[in-house]
Amino acid sequence: MRHLPSLLSIPLLVAAAGCADPVSSEDLIAVEDGKADDFYSNVAAEWEVRGSVRVKMTDAEYADAAARKSIVERRLTAVGLYLTAYVTDKFEGIDINNDGAIGEDEIFFRNDGYGGFHAMVRTQSGEVTNLTKVASLPDTYDLKFELDVAGPKNMTSLLPRVGTTSPFKFELKMPEGAMVDPTNVTRGAIRNWKPETATGPVETHAFSLIRLPTPKNAYPQYAEFVKDGVYDLTMVFGHDYNTPRIDLIEAEDTFRHLVARGFTPPVASFAELKADSGPFLGGATAGGKDIRIEVRLFHGDMFTSDRAGQKALVLSELTKRDVFFYNGHAGPYYGFYLDEAGAAEIGHDEVANASFTEKQQLVVAQGCQTYSQYADMLYASPVKSEDNLDVITTVNYSYGVGTLELFDALTRVDATGAHAATDAYALVEQLNAHWINEENEVFYGIMGISQNPAIHPYAALDKIGTTCTVDSDCGDPGANLCLKKRVDSRTKVCAARALAGRSCPAGTYFKQVRQGDVIVAAGCVK
Repeated sequence: MRHLPSLLSIPLLVAAAGCADPVSSEDLIAVEDGKADDFYSNVAAEWEVRGSVRVKMTDAEYADAAARKSIVERRLTAVGLYLTAYVTDKFEGIDINNDGAIGEDEIFFRNDGYGGFHAMVRTQSGEVTNLTKVASLPDTYDLKFELDVAGPKNMTSLLPRVGTTSPFKFELKMPEGAMVDPTNVTRGAIRNWKPETATGPVETHAFSLIRLPTPKNAYPQYAEFVKDGVYDLTMVFGHDYNTPRIDLIEAEDTFRHLVARGFTPPVASFAELKADSGPFLGGATAGGKDIRIEVRLFHGDMFTSDRAGQKALVLSELTKRDVFFYNGHAGPYYGFYLDEAGAAEIGHDEVANASFTEKQQLVVAQGCQTYSQYADMLYASPVKSEDNLDVITTVNYSYGVGTLELFDALTRVDATGAHAATDAYALVEQLNAHWINEENEVFYGIMGISQNPAIHPYAALDKIGTTCTVDSDCGDPGANLCLKKRVDSRTKVCAARALAGRSCPAGTYFKQVRQGDVIVAAGCVK
């Protein structure tokens, strides 16, 4: 879907992005334990902005925990908002009505010459590291903070540098004393503000930019997805306000694609598909056991007379399916845009308060700049965290391409009928390799994989070290290996395929596997 930016997909807290140039040693700084965030992209990196701003607060307000929290949140939101105004990519507008011209009501940015570095702030990531009173100024505190951003790997060569010391520093300008209510952010600040035309005093800050570590490769939690015998996936297409309606076009394309893949449809045609039609059905084996694959498909025109039902259904699907796709308009401080009037719109608090469980899940947020907050509004649920939820997001404006290829990678079945598990790195790299995503620097990434297994989800751990002749003697041949531990060995033993040694069972060790002179696999060996 061409999820070109709309009033609902404009970034409101951002950072910078670009190409994958090598990072100089001065930009690599160790971070304290527990502070390394969990984001992987082969074309982008996660960074941390560190700095301080002054905030006005009376002694009485400081002593009142609720008042203090509100003031700090509004000040940090302002920092993120004006950082976004500086670093986000900008464009004139969109020809929404497809009349061949961008009219006055279709203009989005009036500051398109200001900054622009292909990036996004993670809006919910702000942390206060210190709040101290400034002795020389009345009712004034120094607020030190950290805020995560995602952007290109060469971001320090794109942003104008302040000084020459390490870590890298850049300059941000914003209205003096700016405060912004995080529940009511004015998007106009991003689309209109620039220091050259500011009508009031402007404050200037030098903030540090520090690159965060990259998580190691892992598998999505396929074994947990299929342990009940059903691997269920839901695809929700949000409303598209453009002409023609790309949401309906893509939903119908998905219907045809599922049928071509061999899934049994619940109805004979796309026109007959209703919200209660039920799933498309397919099958596979996983770890030698039969599983059923169920795919549910929803679009906005199924609910023209029941927007409350649409909202309830989408929230229900979001909380209980193994994999949930949202394809639609998106952006910072926004949620799921499901209908033209906004009657079914789902926001941050509704997601955070939805009836999630601790089951393992993967959510694909396929829309503009979903890195901004879509993972964090899910993680705001008291039962969801990186331990049980992975989220695929975009840093920049998304064109919605790659959805069906991603679906295929998640549900791929080999020639024997076995589910072929695709690792997290491969999923992201496939999305970023699409020519539209590459050309437009969309920058897909995944969050949550640091807690995931590096060993193949269908590996037969109990057979590691037992003698074998072929891979299938060890279980699922896609998950297990039959190999010689030494070139001169006459016997072969079973090994479990793995991406790294951290998930190898006790008493085993990680080893790369070669065929001739070529490394072809790796696994846990005894």
